[in-house]
Formats: sequence, C-alpha cells, structure tokens
Amino acid sequence: MANVNYGIDAPDVIRNLALVGLACAALAVAAPYLPLGAAGINSVRSIGTWAGCGFGIQALLMLWTSLVGKRVAARQLIAHAALRGDEHVLDVGCGRGLLLLHAAQQLPRGAAVGLDLWSGVDLSGNARAATEANAAALGLTARVQVHDGDMRQMPFDDASFDCVVSSLAIHNIEQADGRAKAMHEIVRVLRPGGRVLLQDFRHCDEYAGALTAAGLQDVRRTLINPLLMFPPTWRVSARKPSN
Repeated sequence: MANVNYGIDAPDVIRNLALVGLACAALAVAAPYLPLGAAGINSVRSIGTWAGCGFGIQALLMLWTSLVGKRVAARQLIAHAALRGDEHVLDVGCGRGLLLLHAAQQLPRGAAVGLDLWSGVDLSGNARAATEANAAALGLTARVQVHDGDMRQMPFDDASFDCVVSSLAIHNIEQADGRAKAMHEIVRVLRPGGRVLLQDFRHCDEYAGALTAAGLQDVRRTLINPLLMFPPTWRVSARKPSN
C-alpha cells in the first residue's frame, strides 16, 4: 500500500478540545477535595464529567474525520463528479492532496491541478512538498500539477477547467467579501458545461447562493453522511451552462 499522509485537519482545535476535556475531567475527580459542601461537590462533579465527555467526544470525532471519514467523503465526492478520464480538474485549497489525488486517479488522459497557500494551522504538515510526495507515492506525478496561490485571485485563465472541487477550505477565508471573490474565481475558471463540487461545514448556503447568482444550474446542497464528517458537513454542487 502506498505511504500517503493527508494530515490532521485543524490540529490546534483538536488539541484544545482534548485539553479542555481533560481539565474538566480532572475537575470532576478533584471535586470531593474542594471546600464546596455536598451540594457544590455534586454539582462540580456532574458538570466536570459531562463537559469533559462532551469536549473529549468532539476531539475524537474530529480525529476520526481526519483519519477515516474525510477519505471516504473524498471518494464519494469524486465519484459524484462522474469524470470521463480526460478532464482538467482543479482542487481549490488542495492541502496535502486528498481530493486532488483521488481525482487524478480517475484521469488517465487528463490532469488534476491543486492550488493552496499552505496554512499549517488548518492542516497539519501542510506543504507543497508533502502534496508532491503523496502524488509520487501513488504514481500520479505525471497527472498532477501543484500551484502556490490564493483562491481569491487564481493564476489561471478563464474557462480552464472542466471541474472544480474543494473540501473544507473556503471557510478559512474569514471575510464574506473574500469568500465571494473565491466563488467568483471558481465560476470564472470553470468551462461552460463544467461542474462545481464543494464540501464544507460553514457558509454552504452562501456558496449555493453565489453559484445561483452567477447563473449556474442544478445547484444542490446535500448533507454528507454524519458518521463520516464532524462538524456536520454539506456538499454543494452545480453545473455551468453550456452556452
């Protein structure tokens, strides 16, 4: 089996959730030794136990998503794209290549292009070299191109791609006008008749609205299997008119 590593999403968030969960659990254990009285001790113990479980479960669910769920969801998204095998596909915010390389595997006569700013906050070990190493491990180097760049100002010509995909990336732009620019760029580089498939856990109504306003058709928003992705994640799909 090829040695590929797609990293851990939001590693700092997972770490912080785990630490808070442990702190709450420690508080519950320490409750009998606090000068609170019987009622206070029971209250602190209960709150610490439930809060510790809540934060710990969230950390575990996010880790499950990174290690297992997002891989399954990526395969499903690329299957939904129904690629013929000769297309040019763009992965916006490609990270370490999860969607990018799943797409490349379906493109024996095409190419998969990744674009990223390589933020290590949003994905552990996020770097162009890591993506290229994953491509090499899967024997896909010839089908893959990786670019440094901002999704709000893509270094590609109009109508360059038959399909544009993205996963858990666009929400990292904090400003609404910045996300609007990214959506405008996605539509701009998409060829007539091409498809957009995005998945994210925030702003999906916003993305769907932007695609509709840009004149794309068959705009749909679908909840991804909650057993795969946490926080709950939606897929937004659309098609650019042929003329």
